[in-house]
Amino acid sequence: MYSYFIDALWLSIAFLSGLAAKRLQLPPLIGYLVTGIVLNSMGLTNGNIHQVLTVLGDMGIMMLLFTIGLKIKFKSILKKEVLLTASAHMIISVLAIGGFVFALSFGGIRFFTGLSLSSSMLIGFALSFSSTVFAAKILEERGELSSFHGKIAIGILIIQDIFAVVFLAFSSNEAPGLLALTLPVYLYLIRFVLFRILDQSGHGELLTAFGFFAAFVAGAFAFKLAGVKADMGALVIGMLLVPHKKSDELYDRMMNYKDFFLIAFFVGIGLTGVPSWQTVTTILILLPFMFLKGGLFMLLFARFNLRARTAFLTSLSLTNFSEFGLITAIVGLKLELITAEWLLVIALLMSVSFLVASPLNTNVHKIFDRFKHIIMTINSGKNYIDEDPSTLGDANYLVIGMGSIGRPAYDHLNRLYPSKVLGIDYNHENVEALRKQGYNVMWGDATNSVFWAYCNLSQINLVLLAMSDFNSNNNTLTEIIKLKQRKFKIAAITHYPDEVEPFTKRSVDYIYDYKSNIGADFAEQTIYGLEKQMDEALANKVKKV
Repeated sequence: MYSYFIDALWLSIAFLSGLAAKRLQLPPLIGYLVTGIVLNSMGLTNGNIHQVLTVLGDMGIMMLLFTIGLKIKFKSILKKEVLLTASAHMIISVLAIGGFVFALSFGGIRFFTGLSLSSSMLIGFALSFSSTVFAAKILEERGELSSFHGKIAIGILIIQDIFAVVFLAFSSNEAPGLLALTLPVYLYLIRFVLFRILDQSGHGELLTAFGFFAAFVAGAFAFKLAGVKADMGALVIGMLLVPHKKSDELYDRMMNYKDFFLIAFFVGIGLTGVPSWQTVTTILILLPFMFLKGGLFMLLFARFNLRARTAFLTSLSLTNFSEFGLITAIVGLKLELITAEWLLVIALLMSVSFLVASPLNTNVHKIFDRFKHIIMTINSGKNYIDEDPSTLGDANYLVIGMGSIGRPAYDHLNRLYPSKVLGIDYNHENVEALRKQGYNVMWGDATNSVFWAYCNLSQINLVLLAMSDFNSNNNTLTEIIKLKQRKFKIAAITHYPDEVEPFTKRSVDYIYDYKSNIGADFAEQTIYGLEKQMDEALANKVKKV
């Protein structure tokens, strides 16, 4: 009975704290961190609750990496702006933070005194990582996980994960054995097996079961047997499934399960412990490095011809400390390079970095607009790989977001107004694929104020906000309504009733409520289709006569 009470307690506090954070316009994960702190203050740090949160949290990380993998292609992480930036950032961060910590070892400050060069560099390595969980969650809440800067951020994090795997392999007593050499062959074979099973999984509960099987068994368990990090297995299996036609459906199905498990992860972080004054002092000394890491990312991105805005948005999502830092610290403890006190320091440092970075990331677009004149000074003036279009050609109709909603909308408008429709999407791969199919589509980030400020919009009659995510449409609308002279109409799609009111207040000309209108559209298209069939049949009869 006690365990049921404890489970009910932490779930209730987590829900109420997350709700309170949302009402304060903060990410719910802040509420989950507070939940752990509250439970810690109540003395509930041991026993069943800790075991439950650890298990659920581990499952959350693996499910997160699996769903991320479903949106990432291998070639996207091999681009120089991802691979070289991640590598250079890791090297510079380790040397800078490790060198600073080693210098403090001679200053007589508690925790730092007596640290060797190896110990200092281990701490630098632990603090050089950015949090995959935090960045993915923030990008998802902003509707930018599939954006250009979102994919770069995830690519950076994947490269960092690979560094972590290599470190664990060489530092752990459980280094990968001979079985690890068979993983390439295993992945080649399991891909065909999983594709075949996924074809037969339908669209119901069996698809959900397949998702758990792929992530935890085919991925995490198999990699663990080979002596490789289980989390990496879940990520790689997700990436293997990207080409399958049902990968997007599988992604949507598994997202809700992932969200629940991650609640336990963030609660577990907040449950870490109560800091002493010396711990707080150490955290305050090291916390500024999260901003130095973010600044370094911006400078490196600028070197690879990313626009200032892309560099800023990507860097801010990476401006934090990571759960991998805690894993690295645990290894350091086993190797007797650091004391147990450093585990608490790094865990709390990660928690504080989440608390500081969350409101900054929530308001990232406002921050960029406010300090745009300063941030854009890092632009190199060269040809950017993420350059927004400067002209929209002869288009009279813009479709923003060329996904499952935008493509049919584009097709319908193009039948009515041939050669007068232009699609805009911030997914380079999607743009490239659509161009091959004959679509008039350009790459562009419609949430960017620069996009609307520098494009000639005088010929545009209608803009359709057709992205499936409400936040993405709303962010785009925020930039549109800043235009002083706007002649075109705006139409937006919503999926839930509470999404209608924000658009109504912001003077959207037409709001398509998906769930309310889908039935009417079904009937309308049915009548249209049947009449078209009758007309074609009549025309065939006339031809025969």
